[in-house]
Parts: sequence; C-alpha cells; structure tokens
Amino acid sequence: MGQILVLGAGECGLPLAHRLLRGGRAVTLVTDRDAEAVLTGTVTSTQVKFPPTLDLESDLGLGFWRSTAPNIEGIRFTMAVDRATVVTWAGRFTRPAQSVDQRTVFARWLGEYLAAGGDLRIAEPSVAELDRAAADYALTVVTRAGRELAGCFEADPAWPAPATALRRLAVLYLDGVEPDPEGLGCYTALPEHGEVISYPGLTGRPGQERRCEILLFEARPGGALDVFDQHGTPAQRWSQARRLLEAHLPAELAERYRHAEPTDAGATLVGAVTPVMRRPVGTLPSGRPVLGGGDVVCRMDPGGAQGANNAVHCAIRYGEAILHDADGPYDRAWMEWAAAPWLTAVAHPAARWTATVLDPPPAMREMMLAARHEPALADAFADTFADTFARPANLARLAPKVPS
Repeated sequence: MGQILVLGAGECGLPLAHRLLRGGRAVTLVTDRDAEAVLTGTVTSTQVKFPPTLDLESDLGLGFWRSTAPNIEGIRFTMAVDRATVVTWAGRFTRPAQSVDQRTVFARWLGEYLAAGGDLRIAEPSVAELDRAAADYALTVVTRAGRELAGCFEADPAWPAPATALRRLAVLYLDGVEPDPEGLGCYTALPEHGEVISYPGLTGRPGQERRCEILLFEARPGGALDVFDQHGTPAQRWSQARRLLEAHLPAELAERYRHAEPTDAGATLVGAVTPVMRRPVGTLPSGRPVLGGGDVVCRMDPGGAQGANNAVHCAIRYGEAILHDADGPYDRAWMEWAAAPWLTAVAHPAARWTATVLDPPPAMREMMLAARHEPALADAFADTFADTFARPANLARLAPKVPS
C-alpha cells in the first residue's frame, strides 16, 4: 500500500488529499503556494457549487461555510438589448447553491490538511522533476498542470476542441452591491455581446469571511464587453466594468452596483479559458503513466458553472477508487478504469451542457423564451445546472473492477 502523490491544491487536489488521508492512505500534496500566499493573492476564478457537491464536501468534513455562505436560490434570467429588457424570468433551484472565494476555501482546506497530519510540499516541479519524483510513489495524480505538463496528456479525439476561447473573461469580487431581493443569481444575456453573470458569495480570511457579490463578464471576443486590460488594477477594471454595466444592463439591474467597490487588492482577474478534453492518463518522458483529474482533463468555460463541481466530484470518485484498491497496482489499465465513471457520468455531460449554454441551439432558445410564461419550465432550466452532479447512492458501484 504505497504512498500517493497529488500535484495541485485546488478544487480537485485538496479534496482528494483529504479523502485519502481520512481513509488511512499516506499522501503527499504538492502545490506552488502556501495558505498565506493563496489568501493574499489574486482571485482564482468564479465558482458556484450545487447541493450534490456541497453534500460531498460536508461528508468529507470540508463544508465549513454551509451555514454561513449566502444561499443562491435560483437564476434570474434577463435578455436585454440597448438596456431594454426583452425577456425576463426567475427559476428556483430545488435546493440552494452557494459560492465561497476559492482563496478562502483553499487556505482553510490546506490548514485542515496539515492539522490532520498531511504531508505538504511547496514546489513547482518541472516535468523532468515530477518524472523523477513519481518513481517513488505508487500513484501520481495530476490535478494542476502548466503547458508542458498538460502536453503529456493527449487530447481526446472524440471531443472536437475550439482553436480559441469562446469568451474573454473578467471577474470582479465586490463589496457594496445591493442584494437581489429574492436571493437569486443573475444571468443577463446581451445578444451579440456576451453575458453578465453575478451572484452572492463569501470572501475573506477563514474566520473573518464576509458577504460579497461575484461579477463575471463573458465577452464575445472583439465585442462590446471585450474591453478589459490584462494589466489593469482592480480600480481600473472596476471603472471599466461600471461603464459596461451602465451602458448595457437595464437600469434596475445596473443600479444594484451604484455603491460597489472591489473587495481587496486581488479582487479581479482577466483572461480566457479555451475548453479542452484530454485523455485521463498522461505519459511522462520516462514512459511512466500518471492519472489526470479536474481541469487537467476537462477544462470548461466558467459560464456554465460546472468547473468547480466537476473537480470535486472527480476528487471523490478518484479517492474511492484508490481506497477500493488499496494495493493497486495503479497501472495504465487501472487509471483508465478509475477515470471512466467520472468522465462518463460527470465530466462529459458537464462539458456538453457548458457548450450548449454558451451557444444555445434553437430548441434551447425557444425554451428560454417560453420560460417567462411557464414557472415550472424556468425552475427546470435552473435545476439543469445542478443535474449533472446528481450523487450516486454508492460510488463503489460506478464501474466494474478491472479484470485481473
């Protein structure tokens, strides 16, 4: 029963390390930053976690914010043209979602991991260094990868990948936003320009968390929302965002941000995500196989609100597979077996849903229009964001054992 190496301390790596440690497995977690550096750094993304994911975290003893994070009760959908509302409706989730700043989450989870006796290494190994280190472990799981390491994982030929990002992204964490009166997250579609998405969350040091609003611009490249400077300060980006809100959102939505300000010096992030689906087993230069998880294998645009959930579910399923086969061997066939249930039941459906939301086919557009007259249809659409992550009754039954 050898030791497990987990590379990356994010939404996949940290829950996996905790699950293994809790199951009695020796695990080494490698990450490039300690908890303090995470807390004082820049926001990492947006994240909305749905009830099945929150339940998994709570079961693992990691659901520290379940009673304090504001509930996201559903989606307020608005389609606007020239600041005029064309369509609007509200869909309620069956159970509320929540969002907590990943800086807060990762810092707390890192602290808990160390307190539980976990082995933590602060390093950013090259591919050659990782290859040498992996020889000392029974299994290496890669949940975070730069360009060189990602190149060790082949693209999945069954999934056509876009050559470039579908959206240019800008994320802002804000204080002083007037809450939605019904506790809903807001999804505003601006035809030809992109989407503006916002919802309540928590931010701040563990033990000092406070409510905030998380604002995401999903700009079509070259469109009217694609104005953010990669090198801008939070104040400059907020100034750009305020002008966009006033120019494109209906007045009653833009008014909510009148007194807003960035939460801190690291409260903004600008960039883009090119979706990719890779094969789950990578090959290091020596020929040694490694198991990929989370964004390394399935990377999605955040506009579908699937990425963080997908990563957590990957972690739990991988953890169960490892604990199920305590003695391995963790060879290439085993890795393919371990990854298959997650890919089939979670990652692939989540990727399809995200692509569909960003580029709705005619039938979905018609449904989104019809939802203004059918509250049940609006609720069903809202719940579709969480349906991918329906929790199986018994994770051990997700796939047959690898033939010996």
